[in-house]
Amino acid sequence: MDDKNEDLCQFCFDKVTFRCLSCKICLCGNCVSVHIKMKPRDSHKIVVANEKSQVKTKQLKVLGKISSGMESLCDISYNENGTFYSCSEISKSISLLDDSGLTRDTFEGCKNPLCLTTSSNGVLYTEFGIKAVMFNSKGRTKHLFSTGDWQPQGITMSKSGNILLTLRRKNESKLIVSNPHGYVCREIQYHNNKPLFFDPWYVAENPKGDICVSDQARRALICIKTNGELIFKYYGRGSSFYPRGLCADATSHFIAADPWNNLLHYISSCGELVYYLKYDSMDSPMGLSCNYDRKNSFFICEVSGSIYHVELE
Repeated sequence: MDDKNEDLCQFCFDKVTFRCLSCKICLCGNCVSVHIKMKPRDSHKIVVANEKSQVKTKQLKVLGKISSGMESLCDISYNENGTFYSCSEISKSISLLDDSGLTRDTFEGCKNPLCLTTSSNGVLYTEFGIKAVMFNSKGRTKHLFSTGDWQPQGITMSKSGNILLTLRRKNESKLIVSNPHGYVCREIQYHNNKPLFFDPWYVAENPKGDICVSDQARRALICIKTNGELIFKYYGRGSSFYPRGLCADATSHFIAADPWNNLLHYISSCGELVYYLKYDSMDSPMGLSCNYDRKNSFFICEVSGSIYHVELE
């Protein structure tokens, strides 16, 4: 949006009263109804014009910081008893670390690990160029199941024990719910006969069972029910929103990493921005994972290679 016109309605150039976050335009009170009629109502996100300035930034309490020894970390997944897996695009490896910084295990040979999630007996992950879900347990790696001609990207385990997986091929994208053997229980690709995703990456499930996906091409978070019903689309605040890692807390709120703006978005289960989250020296947060052994705490991996354990007070 052109900053010099941000205080003028795009239609009549009157004083701005509202903003449509979905379409990224400014509107006066008279033109809001006209704008809403141009598209389906659920494709708009109308807020008062000064809402942006009302959003507060909340400081996170840092419980611990470690150096992973890897560069360009892209994802992290809490395991148990203070340990977690993290992967690196540059180091082409996945490591199991503990909260003291000790590396418990490392396996290399990954071409380009993208995202990962822990299971009861190992770690599941996706790789660029490998059209399969990979599995490693006790140092042994195997193809868990093929994804055909679809490139798997984001991955997480659901509370039911199924796998949530985002996939892409050419100009198509989708999310599938699969059992651990690769049987597709549900496939979600469209909303109102239109593509729901353009380039879906990270995926998370909240305690209510709602699924949230960060879509790089849409520059948005897309939240759906398990039956595919759309709950909300969240477009951030500004044109530079490229969401990455996701996790959900015990209240079913979602937390989204925003490395370009160097902060986190704390979003309610209905898609409202509650506040921004930061800590001192934050440096391009990428992957997120909740610590289920400690309430209101989660892990953050940064591009720099640092991993933070933080708490939301």
